[in-house]
Amino acid sequence: MVAAPLVDSVLDYWTSQKRQKCSESPKSFYNSGFRSLIFIPVFTLFFIFLVALQMSYTSTSPEHLPNTRRPISALLNLPEVKEYQKCVLKHNKFLHQKEYMLSTMINGCIPKGIHDQSKFILSYTDVDLQSICQQLFYFAASRVSDVIRNNLSYKITTLRQSVFKSDERLKGMLSYAEYYDILSETTKRVGKNNAEDEKKHTRKLERDRTNCRHYIPRQSYADIKVRKKRNRKAKKKSPRVSSRRLKRRNIKAPNKNSVAVGSQDHESTSPPPVINLSNTITLTEGHFGIFKRGPKFIPTPRKADFAEFQEDIRIWKNRLRWAVYHDLKKSDTDNINVEVPAPIEVALIKSNKSKFDAPFSKNLALELFLQNIDMEIKNHNEKKNLGDNLNVEERKALQDIRSWSDTIVRPYDKGVGFVVDDVENYKARINKELSNPTIYSLVTDIDNAIPSINNRIRDWMDRYSDEISFRLQNWMIDENADFGYFYLNYKAHKPEKGYPGRMITSGCGSPTERISSWCEYHLKPLMELLPYRLEDTSHFIRKVLLYNEKASTENTSRNIILCSWDIEAMYPNITNDLGLTACKELLNKRDNLVPSTDCIIDAIQITLEENIAKFGNTVVKQCDGTAMGPHHACSYADAAADYAVDQKVMNHSINPLYDKILNWSRFRDDIFCIWTGTEEELLDFNLWINNLHPRLKFTMEYSTTSIVFLDLKISTSGTSLLTEMYSKSSDTHAYLMPTSCHPTHVCRNIPKGVMKRVKRNCSTENKCEKGYVEYKQYLVNRGYNDQLINEAIADARATPRDQLLGITQKNLNSPSPRQYPLVMKFNPKLPPMSKFIHKHHHILELTNQTKNLFTKSSLFVSYKMEKNILGIITRNKFKENQLPAAAPHHPHVSIPPTPTDNPSWGCHPCPKTCTLCKNFLRTSSTFTSPKTTQIFRIKSHIDCSTKNVIYLVLDLKCTDIFYIGYTTDCMAVRWRNHKSHIKNSIKSCELASHFISLSQTTHKLDKSSLATFTSELSKHIAIVLIESVKPSTGLDVESFLKEREDFWQGA
Repeated sequence: MVAAPLVDSVLDYWTSQKRQKCSESPKSFYNSGFRSLIFIPVFTLFFIFLVALQMSYTSTSPEHLPNTRRPISALLNLPEVKEYQKCVLKHNKFLHQKEYMLSTMINGCIPKGIHDQSKFILSYTDVDLQSICQQLFYFAASRVSDVIRNNLSYKITTLRQSVFKSDERLKGMLSYAEYYDILSETTKRVGKNNAEDEKKHTRKLERDRTNCRHYIPRQSYADIKVRKKRNRKAKKKSPRVSSRRLKRRNIKAPNKNSVAVGSQDHESTSPPPVINLSNTITLTEGHFGIFKRGPKFIPTPRKADFAEFQEDIRIWKNRLRWAVYHDLKKSDTDNINVEVPAPIEVALIKSNKSKFDAPFSKNLALELFLQNIDMEIKNHNEKKNLGDNLNVEERKALQDIRSWSDTIVRPYDKGVGFVVDDVENYKARINKELSNPTIYSLVTDIDNAIPSINNRIRDWMDRYSDEISFRLQNWMIDENADFGYFYLNYKAHKPEKGYPGRMITSGCGSPTERISSWCEYHLKPLMELLPYRLEDTSHFIRKVLLYNEKASTENTSRNIILCSWDIEAMYPNITNDLGLTACKELLNKRDNLVPSTDCIIDAIQITLEENIAKFGNTVVKQCDGTAMGPHHACSYADAAADYAVDQKVMNHSINPLYDKILNWSRFRDDIFCIWTGTEEELLDFNLWINNLHPRLKFTMEYSTTSIVFLDLKISTSGTSLLTEMYSKSSDTHAYLMPTSCHPTHVCRNIPKGVMKRVKRNCSTENKCEKGYVEYKQYLVNRGYNDQLINEAIADARATPRDQLLGITQKNLNSPSPRQYPLVMKFNPKLPPMSKFIHKHHHILELTNQTKNLFTKSSLFVSYKMEKNILGIITRNKFKENQLPAAAPHHPHVSIPPTPTDNPSWGCHPCPKTCTLCKNFLRTSSTFTSPKTTQIFRIKSHIDCSTKNVIYLVLDLKCTDIFYIGYTTDCMAVRWRNHKSHIKNSIKSCELASHFISLSQTTHKLDKSSLATFTSELSKHIAIVLIESVKPSTGLDVESFLKEREDFWQGA
């Protein structure tokens, strides 16, 4: 649906406006809130009218519709029109009811009907007991109110989908004039009902605020019980310094108040923490517990590596002693010319760690300090029983996941979560990408591939030996280099497409990795010369503030359209000629042309033409475009996009509609624009920009009210723009859990970072407060303490927004002292080195030398992390013994011919008897249409591995319900998606929505385990594969499948 995001944005805008009013003081809300809300429905209807206009222009052609115009009275009697108006009015009614329920909660009220039923009267006189019991009943009534409010949200979502479907049916059967007559009549009815609902709900809210202000928040009563329990157990103890374990308790939420891992109390359409696409693995509760904890979660290590710890201490003590030694020799070397490495050498070449121990220092203060540190380490008693942040089942599940040999675990491409898939399926996806001959070519001489690349780099250095230092020349060639490697991350936010993958090429350890770093060193500073490039979200918000400031000084008012474009597959579609030309033009703008432009361009050309990577036993070379793995890929792509797009768009002699663009900003492949022309001119401009380059294609979205860009939702308010928080549907908000084996300060700072991001992104106080509430719930769901989150909110409120946006810079004039961190792994069983350093730091102040060298801010502990769950259960690079022989390289993929053996025609199970074929698939050579009861013959041999099929899903409980769909993938993959969405309550299609809506009645399924769920679901569903599609030459496969799906739906 083209207009669905716009309708969603309008409804979100309506809801946000109402919540802003509700968050004001009760008096101001009552006096001004509902008076302003009276205009919001009319405002919303106007935008729904515009959305419908857009939908008609984008989805319907004039030739398709008749030119007749029937009277409105005749149109209103049509069943489709009645159904449409019924859905719209019901949706509007539920939306008002939800807003009323939300208003009562914000004002601390319980709706009167629920409130009256919660009154409790004790049979005998006891004031204290009466008060306690009444509070319990009010707490239960508050939860009932919450349940009703959440149910209304679900009803609204379901009705919104019905409105979309009814609208599509009307546009298919009515002419333009008739469609707008119906739309106008519906608008009048909705406006009339809105006025009535507003008056009724205003009156009801006034009544509730007077008599029913007994709403109890979700966790307050539990907090009272926990505090009382703690007070009973409290004993007088001598004061002591807070330990790391006590600090950890202050971060975690109390057990009785903490929310289950991965739970989501509020409305969410986020994907599940794990998607199982494997045919061989059945996930247990222990597996789900591991995946729900998130990729950054670190399990408690079984033991500490004291040998590695002692080596880290030795290296740190060497640094301190060498610092004092060189400081003593400083006066002797002031008059000697010492060769200082160039900045580029310091930035790129990492010095090897010396194993030579420094001599004992003549500074007795330093030696006394180190001696006391050694004594503290010696006297430290290792803590034996620190507990485990994984339970027994999760520990076994973690070991089980690591032992999988035929199954692979990959992270989401966007968002936080995992995908479990068979290795063979994973290989097939990557080999399909590598079989594209326009992008990749097969490398036949594998043994000489890396030496030939090194020889080419040597020839390049010989040509420009005067411009590259001798030390850099020795560093540039890596004699131990190996091929890069391919890996693929699944796009969990696109389940309707079968979770496609994003191919990534890793250049780590490849022969071109170092020359790529050298190119990035010279390209990155030039990015500041690109006027339309965005650095990050803060940079974009600063540009929005400048636009608002300029708009406020102008007296003229203009109608603007907010637009955004996405460059489809930008990296592989940037041709080498385009990228090199763009980089050459940018490099020529340098003040210092050393090294020369030709030297850098030749180096970039080597990285493009010698980009060789391996998957299994197949080695391929990228023929055109750039991969996403090299160090300079982002700067290279930015330069190309600026040259091919930005410069031409913002050039009045090239762009015929240049004067219609008020603002143009680009972050990588995402573009934001403020358009001052008409909608027709914008559509013309979209056609023009798609013809700028034959390989670069743009996808546009636009709106006059609000639009999404980066992690922001930008909306119009008069002549200004407002920003607020936005998160994609794939964002699970799975922040690091406080039980993870991280240093305490890391977990304590996560709520601060989250709330400061809310303050930075929200342009008004009301939007900030709304964001604080929303993201507080996300943090509570991950186990964070309410008090810690409230402190983070208070800190964010006290921080000026200009500071968060980088408008007010910190004072960087004073040089920072040299730092001497102790770099060690974090493990609770190791000695608390930070405590020891601070305890004995006063010794270093005994001499002026150590006092000046080692300040309190220069000595600290910097932790390396143990392996997290992502590093434990996923692997980007396969080992050879884990991969079967690679499939042969096929430059072209052909569709298998349809069998002509009539006896084999029909729907058959696969030889493996997979879960689909064993439990759900019906073996048959014919099928009966559920709509017309006509019998059809299946005219090909189809099983669960056949691609491009039309399938029929029969509801065995609701016999009048059936579902017909199509898939370009095999049915086994498609059914796994359907089953996963039904199990995890993801409304991705009508089939899943039907089962979710009846999950408590007709389709009540046991979801305690995958095996039980599959067994019960097989009693509700039967599947028949009815047609295998082979489109004609030159015809799009998916378009042809859609045509056949429409045919079978009406057959």
